[in-house]
Amino acid sequence: MKNNTNIKKYKLLSPIYDFLMGNRIFRNARIRAFSLIDIKPQNKVLLVGVGTGEDIPLLPNNIEIIGIDISNEMLEKARKKTNHVVLLNMDAESLKFENEKFDFVILNLVLSVVENPQKALLEATRVLSPSGTIVVFDKFLDENKKPNMLRKALNKITSILGTDINRRFDEILRSTPLNIIHQESSVLHGNYKIIMLEKLARSDIL
Repeated sequence: MKNNTNIKKYKLLSPIYDFLMGNRIFRNARIRAFSLIDIKPQNKVLLVGVGTGEDIPLLPNNIEIIGIDISNEMLEKARKKTNHVVLLNMDAESLKFENEKFDFVILNLVLSVVENPQKALLEATRVLSPSGTIVVFDKFLDENKKPNMLRKALNKITSILGTDINRRFDEILRSTPLNIIHQESSVLHGNYKIIMLEKLARSDIL
């Protein structure tokens, strides 16, 4: 996928996105992901690829939340769901924030969509505080598993809609200063995963 074409795709998808991805199954998966982290009132949270704001009602309303997305149409949908979240048009691969600003960075249904997922993950890492956590909920091909012909064919269709179902998280994670602290299978027979990440200590990187 290309980010410039994703802007066009999500302009078309924005009116029906909540119908497609706001169902009970995906909502419960998001709830499960957030149940694994301990967000305190003083924490700062970044929602990368906030979309229509499906994550917003699941977070405490007494914390600082910033949501970013490259689609103005998706952001307009999100604005109707909140009056306390700062929503900005921004590219996940080039975040306009200072280093180590956020305690939690949420990447729900993002890494399968952006043009360069490793770059997006590195940017999330850059703006994450040393003791912070990155939350990922997305679809990934199992490690060392090759997509069969049916999955390859299906991916051609999903790619037109703006999402790649054949990305492997282990490949995205490679060469990043991050460590998996929790991982579990989620919806659609484990095709979706919930993953928690933390920064490696400097001594572990060297």
